[in-house]
Order: sequence, then C-alpha cells, then structure tokens
Amino acid sequence: MDQVAGLQASPAAFAGFFAQVVDSWCEEARELAFAWRECQLVANQSALFRQTAQKWEQLWEGFWTDATERFGLPAKGMVVQRVFDNESFLHMIRWRRLIDRPALEETARALTAWLTATAMPPAPWREFAREEALASMPVLPERDETAARIVGAAADIIDKEGLARLTHRAVAERAGLTLGTVSHKFRTKLALYEGAFEGLYRINVQRMPSRTSGDGGAANDMVDMIRRGGTTRGTDELFVATARDAALSQFGAQLRYMRGRTSRGTLQDMVGHSRRVGIMEAALFSSFLSSQLRVHSAGAADSEQRIRTELGVLEQLLQSVPAA
Repeated sequence: MDQVAGLQASPAAFAGFFAQVVDSWCEEARELAFAWRECQLVANQSALFRQTAQKWEQLWEGFWTDATERFGLPAKGMVVQRVFDNESFLHMIRWRRLIDRPALEETARALTAWLTATAMPPAPWREFAREEALASMPVLPERDETAARIVGAAADIIDKEGLARLTHRAVAERAGLTLGTVSHKFRTKLALYEGAFEGLYRINVQRMPSRTSGDGGAANDMVDMIRRGGTTRGTDELFVATARDAALSQFGAQLRYMRGRTSRGTLQDMVGHSRRVGIMEAALFSSFLSSQLRVHSAGAADSEQRIRTELGVLEQLLQSVPAA
C-alpha cells in the first residue's frame, strides 16, 4: 500500500495490482505463503490453529477492504478476498513461469470485469494452458474392485488425516487389504499419490452438481453443495504437496488450469443465457466456491447465512456483466 501511495487509483488499475500482490506473495513471501496454508490445513483439528487461521482471514479481509476502496471499488472486498484466497494458493504451484504469470494477469482482468460490470476480456494464455493440461491429463483408468478400494482409501486418508499419513500400510488397513496387495497394485509412493489424486478428483466431481435443480435457484444449490462438501483438505493437501515437491509437478497443469469444468453449467444458470460463460469466468467462479468451502468448512453456527450472503453479493455482480 505504501508503494502505491499517491497513485491516482481507479478500477482500471486494479487488475495489475491484484496480479502483482498474488505473484509477489507466492514468490517473494513463499515461506509465509506455506505457513498460511499449513495453518489452514490443521485448523479443523486444533482450536489453537483455528484461532490463528481466523487471524489470517481477518488480515486479508482488512487488506482487500482497504485495497478495493483505494481503487474505487468499495464494498467489493469480500469477492476479491475469496478469489485471492484460491488464486494465491494455485499460484504457489509452479508449472511454466512464462505461462503462469500472464495467465494470472488474465485472471485479474476477468475479476476486474466482475467488479466493474464490464465484458469478460479474452484469455489466450489460459486457453493455451488449459489445452496443454488436457493433452497431458491421462484418462482416468478403469479400476478393478481391489484397485478402486485402494484409491478410495488413499483419498479418504488424505482428506481426513493429511498427506503425511498416506503410506502403503495405512491404506492397507483402511481398505481392509494386505500390505502386499496394496504394494503390488501401487508399487511406489508416487503411484499411491497418483491414485489418491484420482480418488479426490472423482470425489470433487461428484460433490459439484453439473446443473442446478431449478426449484430453489442456483444460489440454493451452491449453499447445499458447500455445506455438503465439508472440507477441501484432501485437495488442499495435494496443492501444498505439488507446490513443495518437484516430483509431483506433473499435477501442476491439471490443478491450475482444468478448474471450472463442472461448475460452468451452474454459473451459466446463475447469469442466464443472455451471455455465454467462457472457461476463464468458469475458473474464476470455481476459485470463489473453493475459497468458500475452505473458509466455511468449520461449520460455524452462522456459516449458512454467510455463504448465502456472499453468493448473493456475487450473483448481483454477475447479473450486471454484459456479453462480450
């Protein structure tokens, strides 16, 4: 904020500011970035970390409230904070720097379009990255019954206990199989990670409705999904592990650039059919929802009302965005 003191700030300048904050946080303050995410991961198990996680939440809430006011976007801080929460997590994953940085800039411009009720800008970098991610994404294999049990057990361990607890022995115990059977099906730790990733991906797809029910509106469907979702710990553990471990970099493109596929139809229902929802806007919507899942997973008494309020604010913004 000190660096932009004196700037004749306007909404048009916000995208560059947002992108630079995300990038500098993930690159120049990387240790702190990991500390925040590790804190979020254990917050549901420890009251001490829950309080610390809330302090992080309050810190960013105050920052983005100040920033949006400074750039002529008052009362938009919550939307920015939700998108920042997830985009700054994904940007910790290093895939191809020359693509990641301009794709982040496109995300910032799309977010600004939401905030200013202007048409969605083109996103050639993200479209290219998505095509590369699709090309490198193996078709999910048809698992036999034993392998499917192993995949499900591995995903369940990560989701409930964390990636550090994922071992062949733990999976064997969870799946009710012998250690030899698990080791035969998934010979290496990396293979076990891959199986767990597959299981978590399947869970996430099942968790997100592809279309709204039509009886309560898109917002009601999203509230139900978020409350039913419970926790994003498994996916978040994979984010952290992929950001830390170069051996898992193969997941980077998929985690960063294949978001929004299941939520795109729901978003289309929310905005109506006067304009077409593209992959950039769908990914932005996915980021907003992922942050809600993460922040509201503790199940506070007022969580349902907070989710509804936030979605209501977003839906109002979306209705004002014109067709490109």
